[in-house]
Amino acid sequence: MKPSNYPETIYKYRTWTNSHHKKILTENQLYLASPKDFNDPLDCRIGNNYGLLDTDEKIEEYAEIVTERHKVAVIKMGLDPQSEKQRIIRELKTDMKSVQKGDDENVFAMQDKHFGVLSLSERFDSILMWSHYADFHKGFCVGFNEEKMRQSNLFGKGGPITYDTEFPKIDPRNNRGMDKSFVQTHTKAEDWAYEKEYRLTKLFFPNEPEQNGRIVTFPAELISEVILGLKMPEEHKKEIIEIAKQKKIPIFEIEQIQAQFKLVKKPVANTVYN
Repeated sequence: MKPSNYPETIYKYRTWTNSHHKKILTENQLYLASPKDFNDPLDCRIGNNYGLLDTDEKIEEYAEIVTERHKVAVIKMGLDPQSEKQRIIRELKTDMKSVQKGDDENVFAMQDKHFGVLSLSERFDSILMWSHYADFHKGFCVGFNEEKMRQSNLFGKGGPITYDTEFPKIDPRNNRGMDKSFVQTHTKAEDWAYEKEYRLTKLFFPNEPEQNGRIVTFPAELISEVILGLKMPEEHKKEIIEIAKQKKIPIFEIEQIQAQFKLVKKPVANTVYN
């Protein structure tokens, strides 16, 4: 069942002159990026906030949780769980900055290695995104059926990004559940709100994927439409229209609304199917 705030269609802006981008139509392929390759250095960089452990009671509670969680491993290493608990408490009380730094490095390194992220948008009409991600309006945009994408089990968990002016505060005592993970992967700064991003995030586990392992081949019926950019060259239009026609994918073309800073899509003749 689709949540009420989820869009019907989600869009990926692409460049036709990029051979990898072309494969979204020619090979039905999408690439799930590592967070380390994002253009936003704060994206997927939301870790535990150890500053929230601001009393002795909270520190002791955290040490108890961690010790219990790793009790078997601690014993296998020949260590005493209670001694390990006291070590954690001392470390937090004497050098919390180092604990914070070390935990951030571990969490973010794990995400970079094992997360695959597909960034899309609820918008097809963003002047900025056509410029930034679709070759200055010379590229194209592919619309996907949101519910089919999410339920395909090819791309992991998905949903709209939450934009905020405040950095999320994650208590280290919280369990490592889906809710916490979703906050970490689906929260961005308010500056990016114009993108109305919808994101799918897959966990590659236990092994880190090779670059080719991040490529997902999907069934063509996940594509709802293809939209041609406002400044796309005619030769590129013809190539895309030919491919889309063969797959019976509806094709639209961007136009500017007369005397307005707005874009609309209009169907290309004889390419929209019932």
